[in-house]
Amino acid sequence: MGAIGAKTADLLTATIDVARRQPGRVLAAVLAAHLVIWTLLPIPLSPNLQLDLAEALALGKEWQIGYWKHPPLPWWAADLIYQITGTIYSVYLLGPLAVVICMLGVYFLARDIVGPVQALIPVLALEGIHYYNFSAVKFAHDQMQLPIWAWAGFFLYRALVRGQALYWIGAGAMVALAFWTKYSAFVFGLSLALFLLLDPSARRAWRTPGPYLMALAFGVVIAPHVAWLLDHLTQSPLIYAELRARQAERWYQFITFPLRWIGGQFFFVLPALVMLGFAYGPRPIVQQADGALAFARRYVTMLAFGPFLIVTMASILGGRLAVLLWGYPLWSFLPLAATVWFGPVVDTARLKAFAAACAVIFVAMPVLYWAVPVIEPLFRERTMAIHFPGRMAADILTRTWHEKTGSPLVYVTGDEHAANSIAVYSPDRPHVIVYGILQGPSARSPWAQLADVKRRGALVVWEEGAGGESFFPAWRANLPGFDENASSVLELPLLSRHPRIIRLRYVMIPPRE
Repeated sequence: MGAIGAKTADLLTATIDVARRQPGRVLAAVLAAHLVIWTLLPIPLSPNLQLDLAEALALGKEWQIGYWKHPPLPWWAADLIYQITGTIYSVYLLGPLAVVICMLGVYFLARDIVGPVQALIPVLALEGIHYYNFSAVKFAHDQMQLPIWAWAGFFLYRALVRGQALYWIGAGAMVALAFWTKYSAFVFGLSLALFLLLDPSARRAWRTPGPYLMALAFGVVIAPHVAWLLDHLTQSPLIYAELRARQAERWYQFITFPLRWIGGQFFFVLPALVMLGFAYGPRPIVQQADGALAFARRYVTMLAFGPFLIVTMASILGGRLAVLLWGYPLWSFLPLAATVWFGPVVDTARLKAFAAACAVIFVAMPVLYWAVPVIEPLFRERTMAIHFPGRMAADILTRTWHEKTGSPLVYVTGDEHAANSIAVYSPDRPHVIVYGILQGPSARSPWAQLADVKRRGALVVWEEGAGGESFFPAWRANLPGFDENASSVLELPLLSRHPRIIRLRYVMIPPRE
């Protein structure tokens, strides 16, 4: 053990020496390893696509300016990479790539403030937050917020410090792209606006063209989606977000809901805080700051805590239980805030302890990710998305459709999980009719018109006992020819080490040419 400990200490010392001399190369090596590990790791563990990835591929190909559930940018990205590569597995690159680009944005901002060597610490500490590795592989709107918020923060800092028009325009465009990704960008944009209005140094920028260029860039980039949103207020993602945030029904929930939100976020960031504890010790000392460093400290503190405080206040005042995953983009700047408040870490022993913590996290997170789909089925009986027999179901049902109708499968609907899987894995790549509703304010699929669905027919498929039965009245009203009593059954095994049989029910509404 003594020899192993000595070798480990020597390796850590050598690593720190390289980081001091070539921080850029160390960062590149870490980010490259992160990208490779977290892109390749999920593929053999996921015989079926993750739920969000299947949805992105199923709906992203429609290239709408807006969707009923979320703004469109992440789904466009999913379809784009599929069109470029021709393989559905390429979507597993998107989450890790978003994290890597985010970490680069944080690093460039940190490098401007604390220098390239110290900038490594806040970036590497992000590996301790599962948003940046474990859950990033399920690329969707939460994950895509990470790089956009990070680079918006960097551009605005450069704009305020250097005053160059290009950075102001870049900041405005990035904030607009954040809204194209998810409307929680509001709390980020509000934080930036309040800083520009309230910080004494930032307020001086209003005497320059900068903030107005930023506003102009924001308006130009966001305008098409705002036009769509105003035309679809009854179907917009704002309604979806409202439905997800549970409303308090008892007086004590006005207290417990915010506490649950705060406690959940603390739990998520705790590993990163522990890592930073190795660097700064159990009693970190706040460093004195003035001039440029004081301004940078105020700015980074706003980035790290401003959006979180706004969400928390909204939860308190509105009596809403904020969804824990709404915290996804809030913490990219938290480790950097520690760096600017507690100063540089120069003690070699502390750097070695931090490096060791990074190594442990870098190994532990992939091991934990591997263990969950293997172990969870032993204790919980639920259909995990990655174990759903999507490809098998799509092949069988598409072949059956061809045999019965002699035409390609153009439309599929049913419960979200089954319909999206068929849409992704079927060689016909059919369009999804979301929830099977074609008409009225509840319609979610403007690419599917009733007349065309009648002419081409539709496959309705749902997993027995998974809730699809609640849509029978809507399907009868919206899908002429649907009759649940005429449904057929397809029994398939889950693709897990502990398989069980699931029953898919389906109705084929034939074309009426």
